[in-house]
Amino acid sequence: MQLELFNEERAQSDWSSVYMLIILIIAALLLITVIKPMFKQSQRIVQKTQPTAS
Repeated sequence: MQLELFNEERAQSDWSSVYMLIILIIAALLLITVIKPMFKQSQRIVQKTQPTAS
């Protein structure tokens, strides 16, 4: 009976969508950890240069 479950295309498509969702979440977390420090660094640069520019 359990072998029939694994052979169904519907069950495989459900798992592939779950894997895709997990991959998207991991990619989003990696992007956030890379981009967030870049924004903090750019804000510090703007704060340093702003008084001299005006």
